[in-house]
Amino acid sequence: MVYNRPSSISVSTDAYLKSYGAIEEAKNNFYNLGAGTWEHPCWTNIDLPPQTPEFAAIQAPSIHHDFVKNDTLPIESNQVEAFYCSHVVEHIPDFANNNLFNDVHRCLKKGGIFRISTGPCADMDWEAVQRKDKNWWYFFDDPKFLDTLVSKSKPLTVYDKWLFHIATPRSIHCKTPCEEKYDSREIEFLIHQNKNNKEDLFDNLTSGLTFNINFPGDHLSWWNYDKLKVQLVQAGFKDVYRSGYGQSQSCWMRDLKYFDQTYPQISVYVEARK
Repeated sequence: MVYNRPSSISVSTDAYLKSYGAIEEAKNNFYNLGAGTWEHPCWTNIDLPPQTPEFAAIQAPSIHHDFVKNDTLPIESNQVEAFYCSHVVEHIPDFANNNLFNDVHRCLKKGGIFRISTGPCADMDWEAVQRKDKNWWYFFDDPKFLDTLVSKSKPLTVYDKWLFHIATPRSIHCKTPCEEKYDSREIEFLIHQNKNNKEDLFDNLTSGLTFNINFPGDHLSWWNYDKLKVQLVQAGFKDVYRSGYGQSQSCWMRDLKYFDQTYPQISVYVEARK
């Protein structure tokens, strides 16, 4: 049986105005971190300055901020109702994420929510490479993705794709300069060698990777629910919980017209309440 049901709730601008009185007041309460081209009439975007004229033409209006170089957000303390951060934390090193999580905690009101969507989930990718699931990394079939990020001298194996997903600059197929790169055979050996110590392998591969402004799409840190919870608790959050696609405890972030639209099949969703 096919059920004719709405795909998600819809939160109107009027709902924001009813709660906050004015658009500008709502925008002072809601921030999307690393928003890119995303745009919402009642949210404020925070993102890097555009690196090319092409991206400048499509980037939504943003407060420009570098999460790697700057450890303090340009926001007053105890001001914000909700932060949303979708597929950003995997692109910056752990130290920058630690700074970001700490400062998000500073900026939130008591009871405010920080929602993180990130991918790939390191646990799901690990299971996929263990079973040599060639179809798991379906996004590598996108020609635009391959042309912009991958230097193809020969077809990518599941081990190449797994490495590209967890520590992009380490791959011999990645265009980003890196002193230590691995081919498919070497990665297969490391995976077999660390079969019972997967997180040690994840840490070793991502350790020392730095953000390169010319290659902002690289994955530099790995994530699963457990790691997110540990780092959010360390940042001061007392209530950290696993979420899911469209399942925010905040009604503002359940509108799937705007939220959770980036690779939900491979994402891990976590929320933290101050």
